[in-house]
Formats: sequence, C-alpha cells, structure tokens
Amino acid sequence: MARKVAINNLNATTLDILNVIRANASAEYQSLVPVVTTEHDVPKVGEVILGHPSFANQFLNALVNRIAFVRAKSALFYNPYSDLKKGFLDYGETVEEVFVNIAKAREFTPEKASAREFKRTLPDVRSAFHVMNYRVQYPITIQEYDLHQAFLNADGVTDLIDKIISSVYTAAEYDEFLLFKYLIIKGVSKGQMKPVNAGATTTTSAKAFRGTSNKLTFMSPDYNQSGVHTVTARDDQYIFMSADYNAEFDVEQLASAFNMDKTNFFGHLKLIDSFTTFDNDRFTDIIAGSDQIELVTDAELALMADVKAVLVDAEYFQVYDNHFRMSNTEVSSGEYWNYFLNVWKTASTSPFSNAVVFVSNSADITLPNTVTLKCSTITSDANSNIYAFDVVEPTALIGGVVEFVQTEDATEAGVAVQRYGAVTIPNTATSFTVDVKIGAQHYTAELTLADIVIDADITLNKVV
Repeated sequence: MARKVAINNLNATTLDILNVIRANASAEYQSLVPVVTTEHDVPKVGEVILGHPSFANQFLNALVNRIAFVRAKSALFYNPYSDLKKGFLDYGETVEEVFVNIAKAREFTPEKASAREFKRTLPDVRSAFHVMNYRVQYPITIQEYDLHQAFLNADGVTDLIDKIISSVYTAAEYDEFLLFKYLIIKGVSKGQMKPVNAGATTTTSAKAFRGTSNKLTFMSPDYNQSGVHTVTARDDQYIFMSADYNAEFDVEQLASAFNMDKTNFFGHLKLIDSFTTFDNDRFTDIIAGSDQIELVTDAELALMADVKAVLVDAEYFQVYDNHFRMSNTEVSSGEYWNYFLNVWKTASTSPFSNAVVFVSNSADITLPNTVTLKCSTITSDANSNIYAFDVVEPTALIGGVVEFVQTEDATEAGVAVQRYGAVTIPNTATSFTVDVKIGAQHYTAELTLADIVIDADITLNKVV
C-alpha cells in the first residue's frame, strides 16, 4: 500500500529542540539534564550530555531521527517534482499497475443472439510491473568536536542540524531530482512519448501546447505508449520546460495555452535546468550496482536538443519511496558517530498514461520506411525454436514502442509471438512472417529461418 508523506517545517529554536529531546528521553536523562529556559542554560546542558556517553548517544539519535527529518523538508535544495511521487510503499517491492481498456462495441443482431449468449468476451486488461530499482546510502560522520560546538551558543544545535542536512538530505533531494530528469530523457529517447511539432516561434509553440492539451481531454489511444484508450483531465496535465525556453514566454500566454489562470498554471509548470545536460559523474556511482537503471548517453542528450517541452499525465511518473531510514554506529576508538541515510525507491513510468514531447522544426518525427531488428538469442527444444528479437532502429522520437504482433496467420501456423520480441516457432517450420507495429503503422518481412543469424540486421518494410 502506498501512502503520501506529509511535509512539515521546523520552526523551533535550539532551546525548543533541547527541551523536546529531553521530554522524549529516558528517565535518567530527564533527571540529570535540566530544562532550558534561557540561552545561558545551553552550555549547562552540554556539560551534562558530554559528560555521559550514553546521553550523547540519546541526544544525537533524537536529534537526527526526530528533528533533522523535519528540518530536511526545508533543505538547501528541494526536489521540485516531489509532488508527482506516488507515496511511500508500506509493503512489498513491486507495484502492479493495472489498466482495463474500454470494451469494443458490436452491432446488435437478434439473429446471432443464440450463438452469442454464452460466448465469453474477455476484457482487455493490461498490466505493468514497477519494481524497486534504486538503493542508495549517504554516510555522514559527526565528531566529538561537532557535539561540543552545538552547546557553545544559542544557534549551535540548529547549526549542527544544518550540517547534517547539507551532507545527506540535500544530496538525497538532488538525486531524486536527477531520477525524474532521467525518466524524462529515457522516455523521449526510447520513443515512449508522442512527438508533436512545436514550430519555430513561441506563438506556434503556444498553439501546439493549447491544441495538444485540448486533445488530451478526449478519449484517444494516440498519446500513450501502450495505445490504450485513455484521457487526461486538464487538472492532471503537467508541462516540463527548460528554464531558458520558459523565459521566452509571457506567463499569461502560457497559462492561456492551457486554459488555466496563472495561479493554477504555476502548480502545473515544472521548470528543468536543461534537457541537454545530465550529471552522469554523480549518477555513475549511484547506479553502479543496478541492472535496471543505465547511464544517459551523449547520443540521447544530443537528441534532447530538439526538445522544447514535455507534457505528461500526473500518473506518468511511477516513483515511490520504499525505504527512508537513518542508522548509526558509535566508533568509540575515534570518538565519532557514523550515520547512514538509506534511501530505496521505485522509479518507473506508466505505459498507460499520456505523455507528449514537443520538438523543434528540425526534429525528424515522421515514421521511418523501415524497421531494423536483430536476433539476440536462439534456443531450441524437442518441439520448437525460440527466437529473441531486439529493435535496432528506430530508437527515438517515434511516439510509441515497436510492438510485435500475433497475427491470425501466425496463430494458425502454431507460432506464438510475445509483444516485446520473443517468438516461438514449431521446429517443422521453415519460414515465418514477422509483423511489428509502431502505433497503427505495420512493418513486415518474410524470414527464412535457416538464414537468421545472431546479431545480423533484419529489415522490415512499411506496409503501405
């Protein structure tokens, strides 16, 4: 079950913090540590805490786990996209997203009633699984000297909190921001967003924004990766624009393009520093052990130079917090404490939610005349051969993934086609007609099985 985590602000002073920690500490701590009434009492509290190692542990643990978590919400950097997260996963590591496509209509014919009465009509149910794929740890060391400094003045404790936040919480917020940016870049570069020409001027771009925003409020299969019939209400639409490109627009002009007043529009406008840059130096260490998150390539960033803006449904980003916890250990030999902020997340996108990328005039967003595949593996058993096909080209700005099609001819021939490229063919067959589609456009080719070579290009032609 996912839940939203409330955002709080810490307005307490050092005096308030010391008294809150005392009120929630052990009886022994309360009996020896005095209540703080003036800033002159702060050094007295420090003398008692520093003189009892167990008190120092209680104080630091309460400070980090109870106070710093609140203060972190007003950190130096705050992920501006966090409102698009789906919440905290209380249980499990996998989210199943289920979408039921609208039912197909048919002609009412009384003559066919007897044949139809008990015939099963299965709903078109689609599902996507989003798994935990991001596990990061942020370490911070607090030395005995740092604790001494906290009791020297009235701002000492809050200064210590700020030091902790600057090191770990601000880093976690920034990396979460990078995750959202990563999902946008990969969504565009892998053709998972519908490309729309934004024109060459702000006027033509505003018209493209308005027209597309209007269209998303109508049921359509054209603006999502899976081609399901869905709709995005105006209040669920969010637009991402680079800071420089946004500066070219008048606020009233943009708000008008989305049929919103300025106040509501600001809540749906998400600025991004740049679509063509990404902090791979930092991201390399973050994803070192991940097999589900990859680096952003130079080719992908070059492609993003054509991007003007991105418009998505609020459900497009499937980002969850799985684990957010601070743990610690005392190193007595060195008189310091090591704290570790562990952050685990699920970072993915919905194939059933509308997502549009607005591109410049120079971008090639037309469907190609050919699709190029390669066979990555061939396995055999007593009855069949299984071929795994991967798409080589096109790879970007095509407005939908390349989907392999189970045709009636394939079914009659005993061929099983998995939509992402696994094909099972009876070992008695000598050829196979492969059929793939991008959106509604089909591409096909007759393949002689004996000629299929691993990693060799296979060209499919557009069906006119």
